[in-house]
Amino acid sequence: MVKNYKWYDCFQYGVLWLTVAAMVVNWQAGLWMTILFALATVTKILAQGKIGNPTLSRPLRWALLGPVVYWAVLALSLLWTSDTATGLEVLQLKAVLLVCPLGILLSDTSYLTSNHLRGLGYALLAALCGAFLYFAVRAGVAMLQGTSLGAFQNAFYSSHENGRIYHHAYIALYAVVAMGFVYHELTTRWSGMKAWLRWLLIVSLPLLICYVVLVNSRAGMLAMGMAAVACVLHLTITRRSWKLGLGIGVLVVVGIVAATQLVPGYKDRISSTFENVEDDARTSINRCNWHAYCESPVWGYGVGDYHARQVEQYGEDGFEYGANASFNAHNQYMESLLAAGVPGLLALLFFLLMPLVAALRRRSGFLIALLVAVVAFNLLFESMFERQMGLLFVGWMTAVMALIMSVEENKFARSPKS
Repeated sequence: MVKNYKWYDCFQYGVLWLTVAAMVVNWQAGLWMTILFALATVTKILAQGKIGNPTLSRPLRWALLGPVVYWAVLALSLLWTSDTATGLEVLQLKAVLLVCPLGILLSDTSYLTSNHLRGLGYALLAALCGAFLYFAVRAGVAMLQGTSLGAFQNAFYSSHENGRIYHHAYIALYAVVAMGFVYHELTTRWSGMKAWLRWLLIVSLPLLICYVVLVNSRAGMLAMGMAAVACVLHLTITRRSWKLGLGIGVLVVVGIVAATQLVPGYKDRISSTFENVEDDARTSINRCNWHAYCESPVWGYGVGDYHARQVEQYGEDGFEYGANASFNAHNQYMESLLAAGVPGLLALLFFLLMPLVAALRRRSGFLIALLVAVVAFNLLFESMFERQMGLLFVGWMTAVMALIMSVEENKFARSPKS
């Protein structure tokens, strides 16, 4: 894939590949790989003696600028925050969101082909399946020693505490995105794909489904179901393969039914979400944050003050558990409203929707729409831009979505030796 390419092209692509493989297994390693990607990009720009990416159309440039616009609006909120020092720390934390999109925006990626981008998808898939098998073997050995099935599940649900794999909501997001890649591979390359690779992808789907179920993320379970329905409808509408669509649908249904019967607490965790809405902790979190937002609806509290205001509101509303744990909003849209008000929300929507605008009438349109929808849905249930593991992944995915579309329309097609 990189034979005869310039050394700086190999360096940049290799680090981009390692970044996704690392970030879904260890976020600290992913952070270092992202920093290395920035270094590789700067080195490439200096070696080539030019800056800018000629392969990008205007919509793709705006899609890559989405994270920059969002971060800039948060930075602007420093003007009305009282705790500037905390605001600068938050902006420093979120700056990692910009690295991959800016790297693609500022450096020539005409050497990339569709196979390079597929390689990134396989890196994500391999890292996730490898992590799942690691925990499955570890938990299976424990079960042979007398551990209960509930403890088996806990090996996945609590896996974020061991420093390698982390918060279940993020694991579920990674897994559902990987499912989208598997679906795209199977539906676009089925006829020309080698049999062993075809079956490898098919086998990976149950592993990813099990991973989402065992980490016990409600948002992940719902996102997985919605993505499966969208894929089946897509296959039916485009008439690509009703048999494959039916197979995917049956696989997901069987997985969900098996989970409700075999995994302790799975059924109760889903049903309690709808049956005990008022008693659910997230309901209290959302209510408190809404009360806080209503006191400053236009501009928010500024990037330095919003979290302290959240915790203060928990105390005022009697939600002491939230105050003691210093919970964030568990909703990135609300988090953006609290930090920068209406401009913050508009910037976030611009960030999310620009890839969709760029994907209109493209062959990869459904894949881009699916990826954006999965992220946008998960942002309703988790403040994913408050943790490095969310910032790293969404920043990387924004860059990759732009690359997918740029390869489709690439008229430069630089050869390896040019």
